[in-house]
Amino acid sequence: MSFFALLLAFLAEQIRPLPRHNAVHEAARSLIRWAGHALDAGSASYAAFAWALAVVVPTLFVLALGSLMWAIHPIFSLLFHVLVLWFTLGFRQFSHYFTELQLALARGDLPLARRHLHDWMRSTDETWTSDTLTLPEICRTAIEEGVVASHRNVYGVLFWYAVLPGPAGAALYRLAGMARHEWAARPDAFGNIARRAFAVLDWIPARMTAIGFAIVGNFEEALYGWRQRAALWPDPQRGIVVESAAGALGVRLTPLPPKPLLLTATAATAAAAARVLTAPFGASAPGSLPPGSFPSAEVAPGDVPPVGVPPGSVPPGSVPPGTVPPLEGVTPEMASAAAASDAGAANEPPDDAERRLPDPPALHAAVGLLWRSVVLWMFLLLLLSLAGWAT
Repeated sequence: MSFFALLLAFLAEQIRPLPRHNAVHEAARSLIRWAGHALDAGSASYAAFAWALAVVVPTLFVLALGSLMWAIHPIFSLLFHVLVLWFTLGFRQFSHYFTELQLALARGDLPLARRHLHDWMRSTDETWTSDTLTLPEICRTAIEEGVVASHRNVYGVLFWYAVLPGPAGAALYRLAGMARHEWAARPDAFGNIARRAFAVLDWIPARMTAIGFAIVGNFEEALYGWRQRAALWPDPQRGIVVESAAGALGVRLTPLPPKPLLLTATAATAAAAARVLTAPFGASAPGSLPPGSFPSAEVAPGDVPPVGVPPGSVPPGSVPPGTVPPLEGVTPEMASAAAASDAGAANEPPDDAERRLPDPPALHAAVGLLWRSVVLWMFLLLLLSLAGWAT
């Protein structure tokens, strides 16, 4: 029944999208705001009680009502599942922004695209502005916000709907997300518990979303973004979702902090350096420049001897031109290891600076990525439903 309820809910949302400001969501937000104000006693225990009152109690009510509907008749239970999913899933609440942005960019109307993005972002952040955004920044912001919104409005809801009995899981995840949105900016215990509770509930769904992006997109790059770049984000869960999507699409969604300046060399350069550094003292190193290309390396009295050679151990005139003395402590094994490490680095996925900037085709590809992920998880839910019927 879960699969058919989800399918009917998706169809219902496509035919009649849920308004962003609807009575059910507004009632939930009002309850969260009231609990955050009425139970604000300055202690963590009151904050935990307020979160439980605003999130857990409505979830238990949904669970009890679902059980009652099942006891009356399975058809009533199916309709109740569809109704709860219609209120908890929110794909059409942000997908139309993608469509409007694509149409504006297809016509080359950058100011209109800025205006659509401004309307989208101002719905959650009233201080946000898009007046100075360039084309890559518009596409990058749209893809990033769309990926996160699809995770929190669709994939996370699907996960908890499949895990907990009935539609209670979907209600729990969405209510926890609303509490996080209402209280996250508070520096007190209310903000702390809202952030931590949602992080716990979102820990597995974020990784499942990343795996889904890897399956339907570029698998290697999606996993590389998850493992290597997500840790650089202030919000690790958001970083996992965004960086896996960026890898699956092959684009750079968020600029990273500058890397420290490192001296690197290719494998051929490292091998040549190994021959020079390990050559016998006083012998011509293979690949060295012919005599006369450098000034004479004769050590005159009072001069500083070569690096790694103790003072007084090199008699004057003992170093012929064109030769390079070895450095102490450098062995052939060390040089070979450096060359192998550099050769392995060349096989790693491209650095973030080498990935292409987001553009209108990438925005179109992101929409396809999101829909393929929806189909993937619906297929998995169908398999789970079939397995349940078989047993």
